[in-house]
Amino acid sequence: MSETNYERHKRGKYSDPSPYPEVKVLGPNLNYAELLMNDFAGVVSEFTAINQYLYHHFLLKQELGELLENVAITEMLHMEILADTIKKLGGTPVIRGSNSALHDNFWSGKYIYYGTNPCKQLKADIDAEYKAIAEYTKHINYIGDPYVQAILQRIILDEKVHIRLFSQALQEFCGCQYPLPK
Repeated sequence: MSETNYERHKRGKYSDPSPYPEVKVLGPNLNYAELLMNDFAGVVSEFTAINQYLYHHFLLKQELGELLENVAITEMLHMEILADTIKKLGGTPVIRGSNSALHDNFWSGKYIYYGTNPCKQLKADIDAEYKAIAEYTKHINYIGDPYVQAILQRIILDEKVHIRLFSQALQEFCGCQYPLPK
């Protein structure tokens, strides 16, 4: 079976120019796979980001449609990479976070910010990116597999690009800046 060419899915200025590492792991590890389920489809996850950015795209097509659509597509690529990593670790990617494994509590649309004010939407999107970076960083520190760590570190580079792009849009359309996290 040939490896997926993730590079062909890159969205120009909406992702970091560095290549994605090959998806490989030291060996099966269901604990790591379950942890990555949070990044895949938990509260703070690629699945949540995709749906939130698409919802905002639907409301803001005229002003910010291209930005939100392309960032959502980049997040879809992250989700694909995480799914492939989860499978290599011996897990099964399901649309839920690891915390809901025992309670049959799958992903919910309540995880999305639904406000209709464009400035508040952009702030929520920036906040989501900062939270994603914090989660990825926590998982990098927990996971002892250097291949998985490299994958997460590469995804973080894209999330930083998204923060920059959303921050520029917030400045341009709202005349304000997002307060940096403490």
